[in-house]
Amino acid sequence: MNDSKLHSPVRADVSQLYQLLTLSTVVAVLALWGHQLLPEKTLPLVPYYVHESYVFHDGQNGGNTQANWQSQQDLSFVCEVVNPDKSSYCGASIKVKPPEAAVDFSAYRTATFYLSYTGPNEHLRVKLHAYVPPGEQHYANEVLTGLDYVFSKQGELAGVTIPASAWHLSDMNLFDLQNTTPQLDVVFDVAPPLLAGQHTLRVDQIVLQGEWLPVSFWYAIVGVGWLVFNVIFLGRLLKVQQARLANDANRLSQLTHFSSHLKEESEHYKTLSSHDPLTGALNRSGFAHEFRYLFPDSRLKLNTALLVIDLDHFKRVNDTYGHDAGDKVLQQCAETLFKNVRLNDRLVRWGGEEFALLCVDTSLQQAQLIAEKIRTMLEELDIQTGKATLSVTASIGVAVSHHLEEFDALFQRADKALYRAKEIGRNCVVLAD
Repeated sequence: MNDSKLHSPVRADVSQLYQLLTLSTVVAVLALWGHQLLPEKTLPLVPYYVHESYVFHDGQNGGNTQANWQSQQDLSFVCEVVNPDKSSYCGASIKVKPPEAAVDFSAYRTATFYLSYTGPNEHLRVKLHAYVPPGEQHYANEVLTGLDYVFSKQGELAGVTIPASAWHLSDMNLFDLQNTTPQLDVVFDVAPPLLAGQHTLRVDQIVLQGEWLPVSFWYAIVGVGWLVFNVIFLGRLLKVQQARLANDANRLSQLTHFSSHLKEESEHYKTLSSHDPLTGALNRSGFAHEFRYLFPDSRLKLNTALLVIDLDHFKRVNDTYGHDAGDKVLQQCAETLFKNVRLNDRLVRWGGEEFALLCVDTSLQQAQLIAEKIRTMLEELDIQTGKATLSVTASIGVAVSHHLEEFDALFQRADKALYRAKEIGRNCVVLAD
C-alpha cells in the first residue's frame, strides 16, 4: 500500500520529464532551422564608399566606340557604338574603398548589384578584382578573384545577386603591406559582342549581405543549450528513479559501502605490504612480485641493469640530528630517485639507507649515465631540517646482466661494485666487472 502511494507520483514525474525531454529536442530542431530567419547584416559599398571611377572604351585605342559619363556622381554613363567588331568594348570601373572595419569580406555571403540599363544588348557583365593602391609604382599589387559574371538585362534591374564564393579574396596575405588597405575594383561593361547603338548604364547600389551569427556558431550555441537542458532533466530523472528505489536499495547501498570500505582497506594493506611507507619505493616483498611480473621464468634478459645506491655516512645524520631528520633525508632522496625512474624501471628501498634501481633494456653505458646523474642530483640537494641544512652524497654500484643470469648473481656483482665505491672514497659510481 505504501509502495503504491510512493510510486504513483514518481511515475507521474517520470512521464513529465520525458515530455520535457521531447519538447527540448523539438525546440532545438526548430532553433536550428530558425537560423535562416535571422536578419542579415549588410555593407552598402556603393554609393557610400566610392573612391574613384572612370569609363573606358575601345575609342581610347583607335576604335569606333565612345563612352562618357552622363553623371559621374550618379555613376551613370553612356556608350555610343558605331560599326562594332569583335574587339569593341565599353564600360566603367568603380574603385571601392570600404572602412577599415569592413576590409575582411569573409563574413559576407552574397553581393547584390542594383543597376539600370537601356540598349540593344541582351547581356551585361560585371567583374571584380582586389588590389592594394601602390605607394610607389613598382609596389602595385593586384589579384584577380576569378569573377566574370554575365547576366541578362531586365530593364530596371531590381537586384542581381552574386554568391560570395565567386568574389572572396583567396589570400589576404597578399595585402599585408604597411599603411595600405585592400580595395575592390568593380567593372561593369556590356557583354561582348557589342551591338550598334546607344547603351546607357547606371549603377545605383552595390550591397554585401552576410550573417550576423555564423551558422556553425549558432549550431554550437543551440547544441550546448540542448545538452545542458537535457543534462539538468536527466539529473532530475535520476533523482526520481533513485527515490523510487530508495527503500529497496538502502540495504544494498550499505552493503556496497561496506564492500567498498573493505576494498579500500585491502588496497591500503596491499600497498603497505608492497611499498615502503616512508619513501613510497617498493619494499623487497613488492619488488619480488614485480620481478615475477617482469621475468616470469626468473631469468634476466640481456641488458637489464641494476644500480645499488647507498647514502654515505647516513648513520651520522641519525646520530647527530635525530631520526626525524634522517627520515626527511630519505624522503627527499627517494623523490630525487623517482625523477630518474622510467615506466618499466623499479625503485626498491633495499635496506635502511640503501636503494636498488632495476632498469630494463639498459646498456652498461646507459646505466652509468643514469647512475652519474643520480649521484650528481643527490650531491646538489640542500635538505632543510629543523635547525640545519643537510647535504648528502651517495655511492653507487652498477651491474648489467648477462643473458639468462639470475637476479641474485646480478645483485652480488652490483653490491661488490658498491663496496669498491666506498673503498675508494665514496660519492662515486663504480661499474661491476
